[in-house]
Amino acid sequence: MTDLYADGAAEANRTRAHWALTALEAFGKETGQNYIDGTLDVGDDVLRELGGDLLADLFHLARLNGCAPELVIDAGLMHFEAELDEERAEEIEPYLERAKAAGVELSPGDFNWDEDRPTIDGMEPADWLDHMTD
Repeated sequence: MTDLYADGAAEANRTRAHWALTALEAFGKETGQNYIDGTLDVGDDVLRELGGDLLADLFHLARLNGCAPELVIDAGLMHFEAELDEERAEEIEPYLERAKAAGVELSPGDFNWDEDRPTIDGMEPADWLDHMTD
């Protein structure tokens, strides 16, 4: 097995998405829901239908084994959030380093996330840093 993080957290999360795609594709073949074309470009409706069905069946498996489905949801969400935090930490690291080199106080808590992009006070981080160092 190779190092999942060799190419960074964002690429590790893309790998995880591919693993999920493989699971959905296999599940869809079993259920006759053959909607997956092998790319990560999966429609919202397909994710809701096929992913929802897979989760429901996973919940049945959990219940049959004495595990509350809510615990599966909680564990999955915890892992997802931790992995997303790793990706975001890598993304903002260059801005933190630039701020430190310029003597500008900046911490990870100063960033907000609009969709999947970081902002600081509603500005792109590079623009914010330019403004702070002028």
